Amino acid sequence: MKLLSRNSVWKFGIRKIASRENNLTVRARMHEDPNKVFVIDDGKKITYGDFLKRAGQYVASLHQHYKISKGDRILARVSKNVDAIALYVACLRLGAIYVPLNPAYTKQETEHFVKDASPSLFVTCNESADKEFVGKVQHVLKESDLSASTSKLSPNLDVENLESDDVGVICYTSGTTGLPKGAMLTHGGLSSNAEALIDCWQFSKNDVQLHCLPFFHIHGLFVAFNCTIFSHSTLLWRPKFDVSDVIKHIPESTVMMGVPTYYSRLCGSSKLSPDLCKTFRVFICASAPLPDEVWKDFQKKSGHTILERYGMTEAQVVTSNSYSVSKRAPSVQGKPLKGVDVRITDTGSIEVKSPSLFKGYWKNPEKTAKDFTQDGYFITGDMGQWDKNENLVLLGRSKDVIITGGLNVYPKEVEDQLDQFDEIEESAVIGVPHSDFGEAVVGVIVLYDRDGDKTELEKRIIIDLKAKLAGYKVR
Repeated sequence: MKLLSRNSVWKFGIRKIASRENNLTVRARMHEDPNKVFVIDDGKKITYGDFLKRAGQYVASLHQHYKISKGDRILARVSKNVDAIALYVACLRLGAIYVPLNPAYTKQETEHFVKDASPSLFVTCNESADKEFVGKVQHVLKESDLSASTSKLSPNLDVENLESDDVGVICYTSGTTGLPKGAMLTHGGLSSNAEALIDCWQFSKNDVQLHCLPFFHIHGLFVAFNCTIFSHSTLLWRPKFDVSDVIKHIPESTVMMGVPTYYSRLCGSSKLSPDLCKTFRVFICASAPLPDEVWKDFQKKSGHTILERYGMTEAQVVTSNSYSVSKRAPSVQGKPLKGVDVRITDTGSIEVKSPSLFKGYWKNPEKTAKDFTQDGYFITGDMGQWDKNENLVLLGRSKDVIITGGLNVYPKEVEDQLDQFDEIEESAVIGVPHSDFGEAVVGVIVLYDRDGDKTELEKRIIIDLKAKLAGYKVR
């Protein structure tokens, strides 16, 4: 990559280097107003200009010290902080492929991602757990060490010129059979979805988004984050969702995105009120079905009507309730976004064609072909129908999946672990209603010795599963 002078990039270079604006960070025009506040992190305000310089330091380090270039995969098991954003944006600007991992993944789960993604670099917030991947990955770096070393470098503000269908991110999504599959999301797909959303939800540069979602999941990494950068608005960056913390920051914000669990917990706060939320434009909910009682309770206590939308990793956001409050309703997922075509088959299966669709599953053309129709529609695995107002209504899932706290758990991956116990003859994993998480994961087992000590066996099973599976799969 050619290193341009800072002034030439700000004034002319980006447009010239990425003249077709295929790089997501260029298409978002992040450079356009360098003095605008981009992130508020624990009271510290960081402008777009200063942030891009920080991301440029990561570009310099990744490219110069670790020889990262277009198409290389970067595995990122990182904390939720501003440097995590800088790492992500640096990968996009380099044309490298960002692969986010849930920090809660166990050694056994992580081994699959390392083997499948074949990363050139693994950035980790858990050095003790990931040190064993030294030798399996060319570079394994502690996130704090990378942060410290990059801070000493001059920013490289160059941007890689890309095709619209070049992959920017690989997000792993579990399947009903086999190991998690890597969904390849392109710069063009991510950008088109963001542009449709800021139009649908009427984002402007005056918005302040209260961001308390995880930064390794499509909801927080793409939907929420991209709405901010494409509207040149501001992120109020919080490390995680906490009721008291959200209540504290609501008066400083205009938008929040969350999962049903967030809203049900906020309803339990005596401080939630219309006066507290008077600066807000919209509360948005997705990643799991929102119970009607939570929708109504939140409306009563906050004075706001939650806007529900529907999407998935492979297609991003597909449909949304209307921005017009009078047209919103509970238990409906709204109409397709601009440019998105949704059809429902005779059997009730939801199929989607969209410029935001993923490119396919990483190194898995067979699975890719199976999940697309001959005329290019993605088979979502969800079932639905249209209501009298032509809004999509979800009826359920044709694919086995339990959604707990907004995160997907596929029964087979838990059943496979249960079936390794010599004492277990047969197992089944199901989802049951849960007041906080929406659904809870429950294992049902049949033992060979039905008169044995079940209490001790249950304890041993839970300890073993927690060592092998992420915590949200075994609460």
